[in-house]
Amino acid sequence: MFYFQRCNERLGPQQMNYNFSISLKNKYIFCEVAKSGCSAVKKELWRQELMGVPLPEQFVKAHRNPHAPFEQHLLIKPFQLGQTGFNDLVRDPSVVKWAVVRNPYSRALSGYLDKVCRNEPQFRNLAPNIAKLRGTETAEIDHATVTFEEYCTALSLFEDPRFFDPHWRPQYYHICGDIIPYSHIVKLETLNDERQNLSKILGLREMTFKEGSSHATGSNSKIHEYFNKNCRRIIHEVYKKDFEKFNYPTEL
Repeated sequence: MFYFQRCNERLGPQQMNYNFSISLKNKYIFCEVAKSGCSAVKKELWRQELMGVPLPEQFVKAHRNPHAPFEQHLLIKPFQLGQTGFNDLVRDPSVVKWAVVRNPYSRALSGYLDKVCRNEPQFRNLAPNIAKLRGTETAEIDHATVTFEEYCTALSLFEDPRFFDPHWRPQYYHICGDIIPYSHIVKLETLNDERQNLSKILGLREMTFKEGSSHATGSNSKIHEYFNKNCRRIIHEVYKKDFEKFNYPTEL
């Protein structure tokens, strides 16, 4: 199985190198999912990786940004291992392959509240679909006028998962769940409850996820405020495989 080649073909080299973080020290491959607690998890993994490593404080501070370009990350990236090295690690049963996923309903809402309502650059990925819905030009779309139902409908217009921005791309596709033989999938909703067990699986000291993200939206508590029956139907259809593969209930 050519894991490197297939993941690279699906995600492209830039996203593959950004998504996958590898620790040779602690023997794991982690694939991050945007809007699924990735910032807090990466910060904790970096903290664990640097335990017992004497590094200048200035270096550590300069490399604490979880959204920095992948070449500035503290964990190893696929391009540094090459095809053979990456494939060998994936095949190694002692290497933990893991990811953190999230309920598709709350993740979709978080993407809307963060990237659309705040007019983040990722909105440009969605704006053409909004324009198509309205029968107008993309340049005419004002993020502040986009309703959650329009956002959901725009997500349904993507013809292929690769065209989604990572912040709303289907998770099973994004983590290459049909390519990488994952040994552990953690749900964001129970991440803190699983800290002790996850730490043992990864061979780490007990993990903490105290450092949150400036991109948090509190979407978990806003589900019923934004979702109507049509939004629920659309999101269930767009992320059908995520519901099935990660065993999330279809009820809100």
